[in-house]
Formats: sequence, structure tokens, C-alpha cells
Amino acid sequence: MATLSRDRRRGPYEAAVLRVLRECGPVSRTRVGELTGLSAATVSKAVSAMVGSGLVREGGVTEPRMGRPAVALVPAVDAVTVCGVQVEYGTIRLALADAEARVRSTRSVPFDVTAPAAEVLDLVAAEVSALVAADSGAPCIGLAVGLPGAVDEARRVNRLTINLGWRDVPVADHLERALGVPVVVDHHVRLMALGETRRGGTARDAIAYLYVRRGVGLGIAAAVPQRYAAGPSGESFLGHTRVAENGVLCRCGSRGCLETVVAEPYLRARMHGAGHRITPETPVLPELHRLAAEGDPAAVEIETDVAGHLAAALATVVNLFTPDLVLVGGMVAEAPDRVVTRIRELTRERIFPLLREDFRLEPAPSSDEASLRGAAALALEVSYYS
Repeated sequence: MATLSRDRRRGPYEAAVLRVLRECGPVSRTRVGELTGLSAATVSKAVSAMVGSGLVREGGVTEPRMGRPAVALVPAVDAVTVCGVQVEYGTIRLALADAEARVRSTRSVPFDVTAPAAEVLDLVAAEVSALVAADSGAPCIGLAVGLPGAVDEARRVNRLTINLGWRDVPVADHLERALGVPVVVDHHVRLMALGETRRGGTARDAIAYLYVRRGVGLGIAAAVPQRYAAGPSGESFLGHTRVAENGVLCRCGSRGCLETVVAEPYLRARMHGAGHRITPETPVLPELHRLAAEGDPAAVEIETDVAGHLAAALATVVNLFTPDLVLVGGMVAEAPDRVVTRIRELTRERIFPLLREDFRLEPAPSSDEASLRGAAALALEVSYYS
């Protein structure tokens, strides 16, 4: 049975060695010294302690050199466990992962969206404890939580989650008291983007991730977590950019926000107003595309508006951040290929000409898996690599 533990004593240079192995792959002790600036004696002492504690293994040969072959240092990815949590509207998803953010076990539970934040966080703590208790891996040393709302710069407080009615909730403090391990909090779409950079256990290029469901969220991430960004508090607020003067009242209190013309609740309301009654279980964009393909004037107008507004928003993102890849997730990932292709074409038309040749936009794989993998990567950054 695994445990929750923050008691493992760490050497002063452990994180530096681990970061080198993460970013450069298996290297020799000599190369660690060159990359960190640490003396040979300091590296030898640090590495010996890490080998003894099981964090690092020695085996194989690194880069060719004159004389005796250099022994490679390899991180022991199963030496620690971290937990990633995603709190979305009505559902808590949890996962345990290894030192490469590879998810090995998951859990999902519903919660009452009208419940007080403290009650929901108590449920999170109980589910984390249960998931860890059922696991046979290494001790869990840290936790990261993704939330659909803004967080403070220290990544400890949920400043505002509109759809849950949360404001200034001390998420990290609450969970640290309950679980006894370090906790960090971030915006869930940033964690989706970060998770996609770690798909398959290997680092990928910088990614912009646009997620559309009940709201609109944007995350920008690169393979090394220190480099990812999307606004000082983790939330870009792209969904609350005004795109329609005197438009529909948004849940944020403003009118005409991007969210009010592309998010699922507003599209359902607009389709209902046009006489198209669809069940809550029916995916919106596939049904909208079907109606548009049949020539329904209202559906054609709505689909045109959605593609145009999303393309305009994405063009702004590409021009500002120049990501290597744009992923569209949530209900947009469920849309027919023709809809995604149209959004891609319209976005390419709107971005700076020099960026068009390398521009890539694809539907995202499962956002649930990505956000949990991203949360695990962030937990590792805070609890293992720093």
C-alpha cells in the first residue's frame, strides 16, 4: 500500500541533478558537473546518496570518450509518486503518476456543484487518500489541482471560479492540512496544455490549448514547466474578450464575451431559439453541422459565427505566442472534421503571413487525460525538481 509522505530527506543538490537528467537524458557524473557547475566531489557525493536512496540508477555507457567508458546516470521513474487532480463542473478526477508524469491509476467521483468549497475540498482529500491507499507504488510526495478559474501568482488560492461560485478559496492550505504533502493549484486548461507536451512520456513542442465547453479557456505550455505561461494568474480570460457590442449578458457580468457566442450553453440556447430542440446528451457542434449541411439558414449562420469567432481568437493567440502546435479541445474536438478544417483555414488567413507555413491546428485528444498528466507534471515540478 502506498502512502502520502513529505518526510523524505533531500540532499541540497538533488533537484539540480534530477533536472539535468530530465532535460538531457542519461549522462555521466562528469557531464552533470559540467551542466550544473558543481565540483566533481559535490556531484559524486550527491549522486551516491541518490543511488543509495533509489532515486537514480547507474547503468550503460554515455557519450564515447578516451579511456574508461563513462557510466550513465538514469532517473528511477518509479521512485516517487505524485497525484494530479482536476475539479471540473460536477466531477472530480484524480490520477497517480510516476516521475515522468505517466499516469498509472485513476479515479473519478461526482460532487454537488452547490456544495461549499470546503466540502468539495474535503471530498478531494478523501478521494486522494483512497486512491493512494489502493496503490502499491512509491510514496506520494505532492499534489497538483487543476480548476476552471483564476489562481493567485503563488498558485495556492483559487481567486475566482464563476461556474462553482468560488472566490478566494485557499485550496492549497486546505489540502495540505488534510493530506500533509505539498499542494499547488493552477488553471485546468494550462494543465491540459502541459499534459500534451508530456504525451507518451516524452517532451513535445510548445502548445497552445483552447478548450471550449461550458466556458472558454486557454493554456500555453512548453515541455519544461518553468517556461509555460498564460497570464499572471494562470488564466488568460480569452473567453471574456468582448466580440459583440451589446451582445448577450455573460456570466462574468459583461456583455458580448467570446464565451457567449461559442460556449456550449449559449449555442444550445441559440439553437433552441431558432426552433431546434436538442437533448442535453446530443453533442452540439455535430448536430449544428448536420443541420447546416441540410441547408438550415439559422444553423448555417450559427456555424459561420462560431468558426469565425474561434478563428479570430486563435489568430490572436498565434500572433502573440507563436506556438508550435494549436490544439482545440472540449466540444470543438468532437466537431466533424469539416468544422475543424474550416476553423484551421480561417485562422491561417488571419495570422501574420510569416507564421502561416508552419501553422498547425489539430483537435485535442482526451482533455481529461491531458489535464491529469499536466497536473502530475506540475506536482513533480514543485515537489521533486525544485
